[in-house]
Order: sequence, then structure tokens, then C-alpha cells
Amino acid sequence: VLFIPVLVLLWAFCPLTTAGRLRTLHLEYPSTAMNFTEARNVCQSKYTDLLTDYNEQINKELVEELLEITHWEVHSVKWSDGAAVTVFKLTGNCVSDCCAAMKADKEWESVQCNKTKPFMCFDKGSTEYKLIEESKSWNEAQRFCRQNHTDLVSIRNESDNEEVKKQSSTENFWIGLQHSKINKSFTNFANQSFCIYHEGKWIRSISEVHAVCYKSLIHMSTHEMSWEGAVDYCNASGLLRIESKDDQIETEKELRKKNISEPVWIGLRQSRLFGFWMWVNGLHVGPWTNWKGGRQPEHQISHHCDVMEKVDGTFRWTDKDCRYRFRVVCEIR
Repeated sequence: VLFIPVLVLLWAFCPLTTAGRLRTLHLEYPSTAMNFTEARNVCQSKYTDLLTDYNEQINKELVEELLEITHWEVHSVKWSDGAAVTVFKLTGNCVSDCCAAMKADKEWESVQCNKTKPFMCFDKGSTEYKLIEESKSWNEAQRFCRQNHTDLVSIRNESDNEEVKKQSSTENFWIGLQHSKINKSFTNFANQSFCIYHEGKWIRSISEVHAVCYKSLIHMSTHEMSWEGAVDYCNASGLLRIESKDDQIETEKELRKKNISEPVWIGLRQSRLFGFWMWVNGLHVGPWTNWKGGRQPEHQISHHCDVMEKVDGTFRWTDKDCRYRFRVVCEIR
């Protein structure tokens, strides 16, 4: 489950265009913060659900859009070796060009990267860490570790944190975490339930944060009908069109979420006279297609209406007799 770190309250919520033709994202930011259960309840009552399938593309587009419509400060957080940030619990008041040091009391402190301190390196494939007593800036320490070991130490979980704590030192020393309010990117916390970063504090998923909701623009009928009945059922909104791989992926997500395994009607039909396939809005199929077996049904030997049917764990397009009765997928406009 994803929560984004946000720093400044601007309005109650913000609709975002990011996410594709069949899905919209909505940033829920009420006057009081929400815990996980409250956030999900809000998302399910107003939209479809809390966003969980966060990825790099959504991350990039969401940040760009937020930066265009707000004056928010955005945190970039990263480990030196590129490992995912799943533990983040800094103290201190550093606001720019900041790096993390472990203090003598074993807490993490955020300080400017140009300060000089001892530092800790690690070697890939080894569970031991090497504390270097020579004081260097964070960037100098990073360079040293990469030249002589693997990198500055990364801490992925509490077990790693405890191992690093065991290294005796009366001085603060650098670890491999770097963060800044200047870099225009969010850390991707998708599928990381251990903890997240919010306003300089390390918090678990029950803590109060704000949420990104999504609204699916796909509707599934509860009963079965013929293809002609499906056209009437979807009326102005129209039977589902799948114009791209993204549309296909989004549709499959909703079908799986609803535990649909049987065929479902979509808005694809064959010309009885000429044999070409077209969507209900008159557009011809392509260039992206998803036919069962990789080929569209042939004229004269095919049925004239189309379903999405589960084949080897994924949904493919295939022809069916238009009189058959299946559930139908509509677009919401």
C-alpha cells in the first residue's frame, strides 16, 4: 500500500490525470490526517480503492504533475548502492544536501553531506561491515568505499540496523543514505508495509498520513446477457474498448480483483460483409491487439462478436456467438 509524503496542506483533495485512459488518480488530503484504515475507507467510498500497484512510470508522472500544480517540497531518498528505501528514521534539522550518520547512541541523524566523519563500508556477499575511522565527507566516503569495498552500508531492515549498531564507535559515522528536498522525485514505497517517511519521522503503516486513491473507469455487469443486450446495457458509456497494452493491463487488474475467470463481452465486433474487426465507436482494431493465438478470427469461419477470455492465466480476445450470454465490461465516462 502506498502513501506519499506531503509537506504542505493546500486543499482538500486534488484530482490528477496521471494513470491512463481507464484509471484516474486522486490525492486525498483532508484537514486532518488519516490512518491506513481511514484512508482506504475514504478511497473506497469516493473512488475505487487505495492505490497499491505503484510503479516507476506512475511515480514519475505523479511527481511531474504535482510540481506543476503545487508548490510542494518533495523528498528524494536513496541508498548509495541503489537499494530500496524501506527503513527511514532520521532525526535532525538538515533541509538540503543531507546525508545520514549513525550517532553514538545508535540513532540516525540527518546532517549536511559536506561534514567530515568516519564511515562504514560493506562488501557484497559478506555479512560483515567495515568501520573506517578516517574522517571524510559523505561523497568522499562513498568514493572510498566503492574503490576499496562495495559501497557505503545500506540498511534494509531492522536486522541490518541491529548489525550496524553492534559496530563500536564513540563518534558519529556515515551510512549510505542520502536525501534532499530539492530532487524532484518521490521514493517508491509501493508494497513496503514496514515503514514510510513522513515529515522527518519514521512511522509504521498505522500512523497518520495522507493517501493516493484511484478510480477505475471500468464497470462490470452483475448478470449475463447477449452481445446486443450488452450494447443496450452500456448505452451512452459504451462497451469497453481496449486501445493499448495499458488498457489491457488495467482491465485485467479489475477482472482479477473481482475474481472473474469466465469470458466477458467487450466492444469488439466483426463486419459480416467485409470481415474486418472494429470497436463499437467505429474505430478499426490496431495497431495493438491481443488475439488468442496471436491471430484475429478469420472471416466466414468465425463468430461475429468478441469476448475477453482467460487463457493460460491471462485474458485474450476471441470470437463468440453473439447470442451467447456473458457478463459485460463497460466504460465509465
